[in-house]
Amino acid sequence: MRVLIVGGQENKIRHALMQELSNKQVCYIVADRKKENSILSSLVHHQVNTFLNKMELADLMEKYQIDCVIDLSNEPIMSNKMKDSFEHSEKNIARTLEVLEACVEAKVGKIIFPSTIAVYGDLEDVITEDMALQPVLFEGLSKKIVEKYIQHYHTLYGLSYTILRFPILYGEYSFQKQNESIVETTIKNVLENRPSICFKDGEDKKHFLHISDAVKAFISSLNKGTNEIFNICPMEKYSMKEVVSIIQSLINEDSLPRVGLKKGEKSRISTKKAQVHLGWHAQVSFIEGIRLAMVNIKHALKQKNELLK
Repeated sequence: MRVLIVGGQENKIRHALMQELSNKQVCYIVADRKKENSILSSLVHHQVNTFLNKMELADLMEKYQIDCVIDLSNEPIMSNKMKDSFEHSEKNIARTLEVLEACVEAKVGKIIFPSTIAVYGDLEDVITEDMALQPVLFEGLSKKIVEKYIQHYHTLYGLSYTILRFPILYGEYSFQKQNESIVETTIKNVLENRPSICFKDGEDKKHFLHISDAVKAFISSLNKGTNEIFNICPMEKYSMKEVVSIIQSLINEDSLPRVGLKKGEKSRISTKKAQVHLGWHAQVSFIEGIRLAMVNIKHALKQKNELLK
């Protein structure tokens, strides 16, 4: 199988995904939109191809005889301002439409798209993939629209798909602040003895998935879960105040966490479908994930300080 990763320069998952594809000996290439005055990183010694429009992207797909596209072209919508969110949402939708058009032109077999559990909004009870979507935020709304376009292209052109609905991902550290999740930001603040940020919704429970578990879902989707949508979520959720407490408890530990650390609240998001069809389940507990993230960040900060000397 030949895989094309589109976009993701601002997406922390691209590096981890590239490494795992290499480990699995899956043939892949990377393509990103050419931007003026930008330097595209060739992570793990792999060339990043550039394109200007959907025709150039389709040419790349045909040149490398791509079987499956992983679309990381969407960027997180961080702003809460209506105008900014709307414009960002429109750009994300346009990016995926460009990828879909190129896939059809190049006769690609399948597209894998990372969506978000934010498409559900504030639904009650157990949340399954077949429930009506009621997104509240633009992040969920734009992903809902993209999901519908992907399904529409399947109906019109026979382009197969797998859609993965993720929560907040963490675990792959980036020096670029805009790429940090609230987990990495909080860990850095605690490590550097700065005030931790709990936000106004510090008591609200959130889902956090270690990036290695997210990558496993992508890898499973290469050959499984065709024309299906899956919740890819952990079994527990935590408030930001609980996250800070866990980080503080682990701050001086070099071994596995002690048993006494508090477990999170049970998640209402069902992953039974992913377990059955993808053979996927979350393998990294949140406490272990935080420990691994802390080790990563300590190492990265040490490297950064050495470079500045």
